[in-house]
Amino acid sequence: MAFMALGVSAMAQHVTPISFQIADVKLDSLRTLYINEPTMYRASLEVVAQNLAKNAEDLKAVKAELKVEQAHGKEIANSLKEATKMANSLKKIYSKEEGELKSMQKVVEKQQKTLNKQKELNQATRDSYLLFLEKQQKELGYSLREVADRQRAVSDLETAIQNGQTALQSYIQETQQKAIDIAQLDALYKERLAILKAEQKTAKSLQ
Repeated sequence: MAFMALGVSAMAQHVTPISFQIADVKLDSLRTLYINEPTMYRASLEVVAQNLAKNAEDLKAVKAELKVEQAHGKEIANSLKEATKMANSLKKIYSKEEGELKSMQKVVEKQQKTLNKQKELNQATRDSYLLFLEKQQKELGYSLREVADRQRAVSDLETAIQNGQTALQSYIQETQQKAIDIAQLDALYKERLAILKAEQKTAKSLQ
């Protein structure tokens, strides 16, 4: 369980940042540069077209990447949900176990008190029975300490789950921002592609 708590607490996730920009068309500077060289102008526009084609591949890849990252976020959410259910279930089990052990302890303590009042019993009988009761008390004490350790582990798990939920919210916000950034890049790509195609059409008529 300690390993599981460590696993949940280590779930600080981040999306992969977008590492490309949409190629700048810069038609004005190209026109100025090749004003008297239509063939060179058309060739320069083709270079821009190749850059935008690369951007189309970049956009496709980053959209696929985001889809996987969004699915991963849902997987983490489900994992945290299951961990929460498990922690709640274990708390109930351990609490019940602790109550049963304490009840047994009281029974043994009552038996010990009864034995202490029975002065008429000979020493050998008293010692034998006392040893038996002490053995029970020792075992119950060990079991209670073990339950307490497990209860602390559940408490650690609950803390780790809370930290995991905070990290998940941050991760989801990152995926949402990435989706916005991709949409903006996509719109810019389409806008520049349309400008380029219109210019290439015009450039074809140049002599």
